[in-house]
Amino acid sequence: MSDKGAQDKTEKPTSRRRQKAREKGQVAKSAELASVSVLMAGLGALYLFGGYIYNQISGMLRHILSTAAQVHLDSAEMGNLSTTIWMFFFQVMAPVMIAVVAAALLANLAQVGFIMSGQRLMPDLKKINPLSGFKRWISLRSVVDMVKNVAKLFVVGWVAYHTVAGEWDILPTLGDTDIMAAMVYVVGVCFRIFWRCVLAMLVLALLDWAYQKYDYEKNLKMSKQEVKDEYKQSEGDPMVKSRIRSIQREATKKRMMAAVPQADVVITNPTHYAVALAYEPGKMEAPQVVAKGMNRIAQKIKQIAIEAGVPLIEDRALAQSLYKQVEVGGSIPYDLYEAVATILAHVYRSKDRQQDVLRAQQARSAAR
Repeated sequence: MSDKGAQDKTEKPTSRRRQKAREKGQVAKSAELASVSVLMAGLGALYLFGGYIYNQISGMLRHILSTAAQVHLDSAEMGNLSTTIWMFFFQVMAPVMIAVVAAALLANLAQVGFIMSGQRLMPDLKKINPLSGFKRWISLRSVVDMVKNVAKLFVVGWVAYHTVAGEWDILPTLGDTDIMAAMVYVVGVCFRIFWRCVLAMLVLALLDWAYQKYDYEKNLKMSKQEVKDEYKQSEGDPMVKSRIRSIQREATKKRMMAAVPQADVVITNPTHYAVALAYEPGKMEAPQVVAKGMNRIAQKIKQIAIEAGVPLIEDRALAQSLYKQVEVGGSIPYDLYEAVATILAHVYRSKDRQQDVLRAQQARSAAR
């Protein structure tokens, strides 16, 4: 039996998990906040442009009613009149429609940013599964939605009742006032009701947005095993990566050992360190480390050097400094120039003497 605790989703979601959820269209978004933003924008636009809208509509109605008796409409003229009225309507209501559309876009962009995902439009058989539907119906989200809807009804009803209750003494006197004054008063009361209801709904929308964020983060949480699996997918299996590094080290070691016979000298510790140096005047600005190693690798370097006839020089301090300060293929540092130059000069003199002895032996052999 698998360990249930290991499968508990207690880990924070990774950036890859968040990105994949976003690509699927799964984001933390409150529809209530967008709806309230649209209502506030619409009411604000009506408040600012109400006089303009009223004057335009009343002027149009007066024109239509004053000329209705002189106009004889056939089917073509009816079509033209209908088009004119619709164009007039869109022109007059343009400020409100622009404000509503802008509020809807800004509310959604502020919550989730710009996102385009077609996966939410793809058919999903799970959505028509009765069992899945029943689970959604009894889930915590459905309970929260029910509480949210009941709270909206209660808050809106309570705000509307208290607003009207505050005007209750004035309502009976409206019958004695001018009809335009009564209409202005009623419109003002309606606006107060709307604004108070919208502000109350804004509070509920902010609470809903906080819950949507919490629920989104909760659903994105991962188990420890999921984090490990995702790491393997993104970074590669650790065992495979270890094997690759091992192969790379082995290849580097072979190249390094192949360079030892071309070295000019191998400086030893004498047992723990071995550093092979090579220098080609005119091609290199300074001597370079072509191979280095500790313990077993150091013994292997010395063995290859002896077989290739590369001289071994014991210098404990220099061997340790070269091993620690210079990587394979790197040039020696300036502070080690003198020590290395002394050793190379000694090596070159030894080679010259050996060559002189060899030439002398060859000359004697030729004379006999």
